[in-house]
Amino acid sequence: MKSRGQSLLTVAVALVCFLLVQHIAIAVMTSAYRLYIIAEIDHPDIFQLYYNNSKKQGDFKEKDSERSQFVNAGEKTKVKIRLADSSVLSVRLDTGNEPGIVKIYRMEVHSHFVKPRVLLPSDIDTMFKSGKDDVMVNLEKDHVSIISQNEDPYIIGTEPLVKINAVLPNAIAFLFSCVVSILFYRFDFATFPPFYDILRKKPTTGINIDALDGLRGLAAVIIVADHTYGFIMGIGAIGVWLFMTLSGFLLARPFIQQPERCLSLAFWEKFFIRRIKRIIPLYYAYLTVVYVVPGRFDEAFRHFFFLQGDGVLWVINQEIVFYLMVPFIMMANYFLFRGKVWPIVLNLVILMFLSYYMVGPSVFSMYGMNHQPLRLYVGIFLAGIIFSYLYYGVYEPAEWSIKKSNTINTYFSMLGIAILIGFMLFTTGRVWGKTMVWGIAYDQWFGIASGMFIFCIVASRNTTLERILAFLPLRAIGLVSFSMYILHPMVVILIRQGSSYYFGISLVDLPLFFCTVASTYLVSCVTYAYIERPFTRPQVIVGN
Repeated sequence: MKSRGQSLLTVAVALVCFLLVQHIAIAVMTSAYRLYIIAEIDHPDIFQLYYNNSKKQGDFKEKDSERSQFVNAGEKTKVKIRLADSSVLSVRLDTGNEPGIVKIYRMEVHSHFVKPRVLLPSDIDTMFKSGKDDVMVNLEKDHVSIISQNEDPYIIGTEPLVKINAVLPNAIAFLFSCVVSILFYRFDFATFPPFYDILRKKPTTGINIDALDGLRGLAAVIIVADHTYGFIMGIGAIGVWLFMTLSGFLLARPFIQQPERCLSLAFWEKFFIRRIKRIIPLYYAYLTVVYVVPGRFDEAFRHFFFLQGDGVLWVINQEIVFYLMVPFIMMANYFLFRGKVWPIVLNLVILMFLSYYMVGPSVFSMYGMNHQPLRLYVGIFLAGIIFSYLYYGVYEPAEWSIKKSNTINTYFSMLGIAILIGFMLFTTGRVWGKTMVWGIAYDQWFGIASGMFIFCIVASRNTTLERILAFLPLRAIGLVSFSMYILHPMVVILIRQGSSYYFGISLVDLPLFFCTVASTYLVSCVTYAYIERPFTRPQVIVGN
């Protein structure tokens, strides 16, 4: 038996699906591929038709318009406007660029879904109204006169150009929502990998720290906020630094606990296989859709071999280079310092600052976002490694830490919360009316702060900071955060274009942010379940 909650949720999902599909079906079926206007103009000019799915007057854009051929003065002409199956739910007809008198005798609207609609002068007079104060629309005996005194006269439609029977779009929406509700009701959420793995995730070494999963989710949400909410543009820098430092922090842990692992070829084989399985399947699938299918083969080749990183993909190249450096870093720690933590930390700190100040794009350049040369941000990864050594090599083994009181945990929790607040307030100057993104300008210090933040998280068990980051929705996003990071720019584009085209609205800031997070999470659950997870974990066998 299904729970009452799931039954109510199924009804809600079905209702939302019905309303969305109904609206989209109406928009699609009210499309036209040709408009004929029999008209006469007292001066040479052209007609231009604007169209969209918005009911807001004046919300028309140049890109959503089509022009007619040139019309000679004083000649009764059959004007043709090609619409290419564009939705004409709301229309604006520009009767020329210059003022004058335009006589419209007849209109014909052709659609693939209904019979051609013929508009006689009385129909035109009823359907269209003046769009400007200086434009007059008069019904004459055999035509409608449109008289204007200033440039760019136009009239606005009060109803769709194409009229359809409401039965078909409602039937389509009803059938679709029924299918979705049946599938949703019968869906076993308990065994669906993105939900199943939240409570059963196990790391390669040690115990799973739920707060670090939440940290991934927080970093992903911050990056989405950067790309959707203009007020905090630039805040995504700290999301990226958190991902990078967390990679360094976790990758170093096995070598701190067992330094001799760096001598095992079997371990390194498993290390690189895990990294390949973690990144390559989704990354290559994305590249195939975005670059190979459209025929952008040169860009596809460079991305396939990590030679280029457009948009958010620049981080992938940085990760790959870092993974290649890990064996050398760990073997140096073992052979030069024999696993002694403080000499290793000192050496890593020196390397970190050398990488910041001496390894610029002129020394090691990476083809990054916006086709710009980027320097190697290995210092960010090293910050994560440093704080991993400080925690697992110094803090955790110390006797006083074993006997530490809840007060010490609380101090780390308070420090972590303070760092988090600092990230939110000072990563980008937009919050303060400035244009500089401090998180990028001072990335070395933000990287160190990110490492310290991770240290505070793992050192503050059973505290407010841990409870905040172990919040289930954040952990759920964190589980699919790689997909969220890769896919969210595409989702942003689809939401912006889809909402504008089908609903006639421009989503920005908070509405765009929430829609993007929700939509990208749903898409990411699918890619995680069917692309990411099959390569990284054994499949869950779903019962009948």
